[in-house]
Amino acid sequence: MKNIVKICVVIALTACDETFPYETGRFPDDAPVNLTDLNTEYDEMNSNFVPSTADITINFVFSTNSLSQGQQFDLDYSLIGFLWDKESGNFSFSTNKIFDGSQSIRNSLFAINSPLHEKGPYTFVEENSNYVLFSRANSDGSFSILTEPKISSSEEVDRSKSSFRLLDVGSSEMYPCFYGQNFLKDNEGIVSQGRPEKMLFSSDRDGAFDIYEVDLPASGSVLEYLESAEEKEIQKIGINTTANDHMPFVYGDLLVFSSDRPGGYGGYDLYYSFRSGNGWTEPENFGPKINSEFDEYRPVVSDSWEFENQVMIFSSNRPGGLGGFDLYFVGIPKF
Repeated sequence: MKNIVKICVVIALTACDETFPYETGRFPDDAPVNLTDLNTEYDEMNSNFVPSTADITINFVFSTNSLSQGQQFDLDYSLIGFLWDKESGNFSFSTNKIFDGSQSIRNSLFAINSPLHEKGPYTFVEENSNYVLFSRANSDGSFSILTEPKISSSEEVDRSKSSFRLLDVGSSEMYPCFYGQNFLKDNEGIVSQGRPEKMLFSSDRDGAFDIYEVDLPASGSVLEYLESAEEKEIQKIGINTTANDHMPFVYGDLLVFSSDRPGGYGGYDLYYSFRSGNGWTEPENFGPKINSEFDEYRPVVSDSWEFENQVMIFSSNRPGGLGGFDLYFVGIPKF
């Protein structure tokens, strides 16, 4: 079983009016850092943030096949601690800390797992309830999107699940995420403002994976709408290529995704694009500091006002890891 870890910002415990030589933190941006205490000889990938009731925390859910010794991917839960010393200007990250309520959250995620693959989790808060959307493998090898309600620190675990399909049966639908003009999935995984206007997801309906978007209603339950039989407006977004464009995640106006399009550094690379009017700007490659000649998968982004840059977490099978795909983090600009 994995150890529980916590993401937090450490603020020096001195008088409020005292200043420090290094007031603002900075996530390392020279090269990705391996989250060694989360990774194993197996695969860890497909991470996202879990809603938290604690202050200045970012909780974390991801897919791993370590729980089954490499057999199938399951959801697991963790907390990671990012630490900034305002006096010395030193950055560090901590692990192996268990907090009240963390095990019950983990248990509620474990209740989702099945003998099939669970991948691509995405957490969402609607009407004060926490949900996780994820993709589960079907008997034919394709994936469908499911929702699991009430992932929280409550002792009660609700095991009811709802699924929805947006395109053709037989194709995979994976990696849902929401965005909107006044919607922000903040660094606790909680909707801090507005409501989502659209949902992105990826599908291999036409052979290679493409990123699609679904218009969402201006009122009522977003999840009930997605689960309903009501006809939906679905289209590919303009950044797709003939290669695989996959695993989208939106933070504010920033879209990050993985693609094996030509012009990269090898395998799947990480790209970013910005929301512009009714579309997205031409994607930019994150470059050789982040990408490698191997595969980089499922990027997710978080922010903290205590840091001058953002943190991006992703997985890669590059050499130097513990085995298979490992989780890494790296600082990126606050675009």
